[in-house]
Amino acid sequence: MPFIKLESNPFNVLISLKLWEISLSIIVYSLISIILIELVVILYLYISNWRKSVKLESIKGNIQELANEKAKVIAMESIEKARKDAIQQSKAVISGKIYEQFAPYMPKFKHNPKEARFIGSPIDYVVFEGLENNDVKSIYFVEIKSGKSNLTNKEESIKKAIEKKAVYFETIYIDSD
Repeated sequence: MPFIKLESNPFNVLISLKLWEISLSIIVYSLISIILIELVVILYLYISNWRKSVKLESIKGNIQELANEKAKVIAMESIEKARKDAIQQSKAVISGKIYEQFAPYMPKFKHNPKEARFIGSPIDYVVFEGLENNDVKSIYFVEIKSGKSNLTNKEESIKKAIEKKAVYFETIYIDSD
């Protein structure tokens, strides 16, 4: 019944309505504040994630740039090494060709240089022992090697044919008509 008493008094009704209005306003402002706080948190998280993604993109770019630079350095080193190797190999080939030409005049060549005939390929020399006296006693096939080089497959096959005594002499007459 005290509630009825309040309503009977117009001033009390007005105070009661004002209290409800204030309470409602506080609830509305509280809800708006909560929504604003949530929006601020969402905005903060969005900006934070955006900054992280920008950092990641920057880091990815830096890594890609470093990788490209390293690849260039490796490529340049590889090219330089290949050039040096090619020059070294070329020097070895040229010196080998010179040794081939002068081999008959070197101490390790055990044949008469006047009896040696340079062919060059597939075997360097054919030596006709006794040719100078017009009395050939034996024929040697001589391959000149320098450094660490080995016989090629062709040279090996020639060596095997000679060792099997599969060496023959032919005379071919060419008719002029």
